[in-house]
Amino acid sequence: MKLLIIDDEKSIRLSLQVGLKKLGVEIFTAASGEEGLALFEQTKPDIAIIDIKLPGIDGIEVLRRIRKDNKTCIILMITYISEVRLAVEAMKLGAHDYFTKPFNIEEIKDSIENHVHYIKMKKELCKEKDENYSEIIGVSKQIEEVREIANKVSQMPYNTFILIQGESGTGKEIIAKAIHYNGVRNNKPYVALNCAAIPQNLQESELFGYEKGAFSDAKTAKKGLIEEAHGGTLFFDEIGDMDILLQAKLLRVLQEKRFRRLGGVKEIAFDATIVAATNKNLLEEIKLGNFREDLYYRLNVIPIYTTPLRNRSEDIVVLIRSFIDYYNQELNKNIRGFTEKALAICKAYEWKGNVRELKNAIERIMIFQENEWIDVEDLPPNITADKSIADTAVSTNANLESVEMETVNRALKQNDWNITKTALELGISRLTLRRKIEKYSITK
Repeated sequence: MKLLIIDDEKSIRLSLQVGLKKLGVEIFTAASGEEGLALFEQTKPDIAIIDIKLPGIDGIEVLRRIRKDNKTCIILMITYISEVRLAVEAMKLGAHDYFTKPFNIEEIKDSIENHVHYIKMKKELCKEKDENYSEIIGVSKQIEEVREIANKVSQMPYNTFILIQGESGTGKEIIAKAIHYNGVRNNKPYVALNCAAIPQNLQESELFGYEKGAFSDAKTAKKGLIEEAHGGTLFFDEIGDMDILLQAKLLRVLQEKRFRRLGGVKEIAFDATIVAATNKNLLEEIKLGNFREDLYYRLNVIPIYTTPLRNRSEDIVVLIRSFIDYYNQELNKNIRGFTEKALAICKAYEWKGNVRELKNAIERIMIFQENEWIDVEDLPPNITADKSIADTAVSTNANLESVEMETVNRALKQNDWNITKTALELGISRLTLRRKIEKYSITK
């Protein structure tokens, strides 16, 4: 982790170096805006601390130039109390926080530590831009349980069978990828077959492969997905749509761990972790004769159930923040988030398409969004069309505001108005806490 300090006062640069050294970051310093920009380009820091008043190019212009090409660096501004107006302008340009001189080094240290996890997560997401890396996002009890199961399964030294059941759009493939890429098989193949997307007459050749001449169009031999997945993970999406006859052949492969290509006579060894997912009730499908009971029990060694988003509304805020961060980077924007009214409406909305619908909505909003805050009028019409949802959300929001004001006020008094400690206790950023103090006109 790299940290760049840009300040023309040597004593401040030194005090920051000494005070922040224990964080284990590599520290670089610059005494002017010009030197700071050159060093930024050279070192590509994760965090930058910039004084607003600098000789030559001032801190505001340094921030503006950095943000033109870099949206991810955590930027903290330092200024004198008389220059707070400039600090507010810096926040609008993309700074994450500001501190007034004489500052408390512990507060700066706390702020940086709060951002370290965020930086590490962004680096992982960037490193695996091809979506090989998958994170199960959420804070609800249901998501915590799924994450715990996925983490345990991903570290198992032998291959097993996992059946993921839940509504469409609840993130079943994300779980499958998390099990594979975050565990001991992450350097082995991950192969997926969508049973609903491939015509039934082609599923067998896709799964088992074929030898040259196995049928009229088989001009050359071809490996199947089973063979490709050997040693890694084979993911069957929408397993409930697999042809009933193919289910019997698959069961035999899973039991014997050997198979033959179509038209072949040689048996090929196969061993992989099998993850199957479906939005259907397989027990009902068994009664209807659409799914084999023996295959169901073979797959259902480790069951995972995904909960609809409407039943875990606390995850909506976390998912929205994650999607905004993602599309800010993809679209080269700097949208700061949702207003409280817009967020209240999103939490009250039913999201029948679950996480997939939420992600699509955020993408649509972000493409056309020009302002830094997403408000009610920026939401898609289908979300705001239900007046009862909007009225309920706004009413609920008003009640929550009175509770929030009392909570913030009490926490500030208990911590002797230490902004950093109060923000940590409330689980919010220093900037968010300052905004709430201003919003509710809270005074000492």
